[in-house]
Amino acid sequence: MKPHFKLALALLLFNGAAATLQAQELRLGGGYSGSNIRESGSEKWAGRAGYQFGVDVLIGERLFVKPGLHLQVRNLRYTVQGIGPDGSFNGTASEYKYTSRALRIPVLLGARLLAPNEENGFNAYVMGGPTALVAINADSDNNSLNVTTRSTQWYLGAGFGVEYKFLFLEGGYDVAMTNVFKGDGVNTNPKVNNIYVCTGVRFGLKK
Repeated sequence: MKPHFKLALALLLFNGAAATLQAQELRLGGGYSGSNIRESGSEKWAGRAGYQFGVDVLIGERLFVKPGLHLQVRNLRYTVQGIGPDGSFNGTASEYKYTSRALRIPVLLGARLLAPNEENGFNAYVMGGPTALVAINADSDNNSLNVTTRSTQWYLGAGFGVEYKFLFLEGGYDVAMTNVFKGDGVNTNPKVNNIYVCTGVRFGLKK
């Protein structure tokens, strides 16, 4: 593990622990994670359904900060064009699957649209901010694909959610700031925007 990655991971863990100590709310949830390819290129990259699950903490009431830690599984498809003995394309093509697993670490700023009210229990909120995607591993069903997933991909996004009593439902869209792969192992190194819809349970933390 590289020294700068060790330092970044230590800082994230420290900030996460500090946030938990100050948090007013803990959330456990999971759901759908989709991929929107910004440039499909000659490989015809396409997003397929994936999933994510994890934990978030909320610091604040009407205005809040929401850091989180999620396991995200991303599925992509790409196409390899067949080449004949003379080196020309022979018209046949094969489709392959590429799956990556990563830690999704958002740090979002948000605002509830209504003043928190325990009697009513319903509220809605907006949120936005940066997200880091820290690679764990990746695999493909095409052994000839020789690429390295970036150790960290960066995103900037926004979302909307609703909460009722101990339940919540939220969705968002993250715009990719970096490419998926490191190096030149593919003709098209895509940027992949992230779409997610999650639901789960809320736990109030007493101070």
